[in-house]
Amino acid sequence: MAHPPAPSPASASQSRFKGIHVAMISIGGIIGAGLFVGTSATIAAAGPAVLLSYLAAGLVVWLVMRLLGGLAITARGQGSFITHIATHIGSRTAFITGWSYAFLWAVTAGAQAVAGGMIIGRLAHIAPLWGALVLVAIAWSINRLSLRHYGQAETGLSIFKLLFLGGFIALGLGWLALSGHPFAIAFQNITAHGGVFPKGGWAVIGAVPMIIQTFTGCEIAIIAATDSDRPLRAIARTMRRLPLQVLFFYAGSVLVIIALLPWSDVHVGQSPFLSVLEYLKVPLARYAAIAVTLVAVLSCLNSAVYVVSRTLKELASLRLAPQKLTLETARHVPLWSLRLTTLLELLVIASAIGSPETLYPVLLGSSGGLILFIYFIIAIAYWLWGRQSQTATAMPVARGLILLIPILGAILLILPAARGDALLSLAVILVLSIISLLALSQRCLR
Repeated sequence: MAHPPAPSPASASQSRFKGIHVAMISIGGIIGAGLFVGTSATIAAAGPAVLLSYLAAGLVVWLVMRLLGGLAITARGQGSFITHIATHIGSRTAFITGWSYAFLWAVTAGAQAVAGGMIIGRLAHIAPLWGALVLVAIAWSINRLSLRHYGQAETGLSIFKLLFLGGFIALGLGWLALSGHPFAIAFQNITAHGGVFPKGGWAVIGAVPMIIQTFTGCEIAIIAATDSDRPLRAIARTMRRLPLQVLFFYAGSVLVIIALLPWSDVHVGQSPFLSVLEYLKVPLARYAAIAVTLVAVLSCLNSAVYVVSRTLKELASLRLAPQKLTLETARHVPLWSLRLTTLLELLVIASAIGSPETLYPVLLGSSGGLILFIYFIIAIAYWLWGRQSQTATAMPVARGLILLIPILGAILLILPAARGDALLSLAVILVLSIISLLALSQRCLR
């Protein structure tokens, strides 16, 4: 059978991501429905002082990105953190970490589809299942595009979200500035309802690991950079800028919310963005909130599908998954990995439809704490590499995170509201550890 001619280096480069695509794919994964609704939970948990929690969580993620960037640049942009873990720690740890990461994002993808399906269902008066399947089909179609076209599509979706958030922050601060008493209004809302620390200092600390979970997605930049035309440049730029950009939009939005509304008026599960827009009497506020939430859902789903399919492909290339998952189309789309990703999404959606009070909450909860485990393993990989390298410049950061991340995990175990999810995440890690032992005994691993 005749094979198509191999693409020239110039055409191959033109078919890959540009630097902006790498950053926007990460932002797509980070800013989903969780920001537009989930911030209500963090504000309710810690009150106005939650801003300190966001700053602390942003610092932790920025430090992790420093380690990721160091490992990736040393490897000349070849492979993501899964490959680096396999190199510096071993195949079994890479198996557990890689499959944990794939599981985390597969559940995220399914959950985003479920959330979007519920919105579409209310708008179109159809069953939420059909709305979820529409979103899955759209994400499948976008992920079947060439890398360049996929990157352009995701960039458009992410820019829409950033424009909304930037407009939201500017509108809120502008209203305060024109109110005649901006500092008095903000001070009143922040301090007059139990003070800055209405839940105590412990609540501020307890919110940090919860917020780190909402920042999950910064590391996608390292994965996407391997598909870019200039991976080292993309890694260097996103390593420095992305966590700070995400922190600006998250913390800036929260600042506007708590400055304009008493934190006690923010209710868990309801969008504080919509509450602010309605307070400011923005025309068609509800429709604007619905539109941006739907775009956020599709964008996060789109990024999640990308990252799961590439994670599965990388695991297969390391012989930690079936080799068929490495097969790509002429557009550099790992088709079998994409098919398996979509199947996992559908299973999550089926659990939400068929078992909304048992299995679905278990899946959501079990994926929540996994990012802390993954960041911990990344820190260990950097530390092990740094002991043998003269170019490692962030060894104090690695040591600090190796000590800090278990403390954050322990906080999740202590907090009554988070303890169940933390135990479920530990159960996933334990199950994957057992599977890795069985796979190794069957010579599936190197």
